[in-house]
Amino acid sequence: MQKRLHLTKKISNNVALGKDEAGHDVVVFGKGLGFHRMPYDLDDLSGVVRMFKDVGLGQAEMLAGIDDDVLLAASDIADFAHGELDVKLGPNLPLTLADHLQFAIERRKQGAEFANPLANEIASVYPLELSIGRTGVGIFNHRVKYANLPEDEAYNIAMHLVNNEVGGAGDKSSIHLVMESTRLVEGASKIIEATMNVRLSHDSYAYRRFAAHFRYLVARLSDGSPDEKSGNSSLFEEVRKDFPEVYDCVMQIQSYLFKECGWTCSNEELLYLMMHVNRLVASS
Repeated sequence: MQKRLHLTKKISNNVALGKDEAGHDVVVFGKGLGFHRMPYDLDDLSGVVRMFKDVGLGQAEMLAGIDDDVLLAASDIADFAHGELDVKLGPNLPLTLADHLQFAIERRKQGAEFANPLANEIASVYPLELSIGRTGVGIFNHRVKYANLPEDEAYNIAMHLVNNEVGGAGDKSSIHLVMESTRLVEGASKIIEATMNVRLSHDSYAYRRFAAHFRYLVARLSDGSPDEKSGNSSLFEEVRKDFPEVYDCVMQIQSYLFKECGWTCSNEELLYLMMHVNRLVASS
C-alpha cells in the first residue's frame, strides 16, 4: 500500500507527474495536487482521486488541456472495460481515451461530426468492445453533463479499447486485420450454424465472447505467434470424446482457416475454440 508519492512536475492544478515508492512513474489526479511548488513529497494520499502507473511524460502532458470530468469519466470507462474483457489493457488507455473524448466534445460543439467508416466491421468483429463502448457513452454523458455525445461514439470507444489490448488483436491493429477478422468470424459463424443446427444471435453476450476469442485467435495465427502451452492434451481428448459434434464443428472451422489462410491450429487452440463454441451453442 502506497504511503508516499514524490511529485516532480505539474501538469495542471489537479494533475501531477511523479514516482511511487517503488520508483515507477505515476500520474496522479486530485484537487490541488499540482498547485504546490515542485518537487515535493505527498504524504497524505487521501486527496488522490485517481493514479495511473507507467505513463510516459508525453502522455501525461496532454492532460493539461483535458477537463477534470472528462478524465474521470474516461477512467471510469477504462475500469469498466478491465472488468469485462479477458485481455490486459495498456496503462495509457484512460489518458488516450480522455484525449479523444475531449476532442469529440469540441468537435461536436463545432458541428463537425463524422460517422466511423468501419462501423459495420466493428459491430461484426468487436461486438464485446462495442457493447462496452455503448455503456461507456452512458457513463460519460452521466458524468460529463454538458457533453451529450451521440450513441455512435461507442464505435470510437470500441476501437480505443482494441488499440490498447495487450496480447490480442490490439497489438497488431490495422484496417486489414479488421477486414480479415470480419470475413473469418462470419465464415466460422456460418459453419457453427450449419453443423450445430442453431441460429446465432450476434447481440448475445455469448456471441460477443466467442467473437472476441476468435479475433484473438486470428491475430495470433496471422502473426505466426505460438499459443501458450499449458499441458491440456488430456483435457483436449476428454472434450473431443464428450462433445463429438462440437469437435466436428471446430475441425470444419480448422479446415476453413487452412483453406482460406493456410493456418493450422494447435490442440490447445482447438480446445479453447471447442469450449467457446459449446458455450455459444448452449446459450442459443
